[in-house]
Amino acid sequence: PAAARAAQRLYGARSGLVAALVLNLRADLDADVRDRFAQSGLVHILTISGFHVGLIVAWLVLLARAAGAHRWTALAIGATIATVYVAWLGWPAPATRAAALAWLLALGYRRQRHVQADALLAASCLVVMLVDPRSVVSLGPWLSAAALWGATRLTRWSDRRIGPGYWARTLFASIG
Repeated sequence: PAAARAAQRLYGARSGLVAALVLNLRADLDADVRDRFAQSGLVHILTISGFHVGLIVAWLVLLARAAGAHRWTALAIGATIATVYVAWLGWPAPATRAAALAWLLALGYRRQRHVQADALLAASCLVVMLVDPRSVVSLGPWLSAAALWGATRLTRWSDRRIGPGYWARTLFASIG
């Protein structure tokens, strides 16, 4: 694709790593670099995940709010750009779930609904299955969804039992 050629032109020998991190293209990644990521236990960083998309949405919302946008507008901007990015990547399931989650959250805010975390996650997983029915037999998206569910579930538990302190939330989100 044109973006991969632009990465090659701009980053030269490092273009394979840039293409993997930004474009979800790992074909041109040097085997030695891939092996070093695998040996360090960080190979999952080379895949565009829901976390990556969530960070993009968060930064876009933050920038839009800093520019004076209303909260709904900022959420819609973040969700729209994330959706375009995920479509451009070819709808990888974890990234699709994150974009769907951003839209569902934005729409819930717009309609003044109190959104339940578990229902939001379940609805975003349903969107993934509608976009790509083959994702049902792929382990990655569901491990990602389970990790998000565990983190949110244990954070809510620790908020009730211990209190919403920074360290408790961080610890129990990590355990989850």
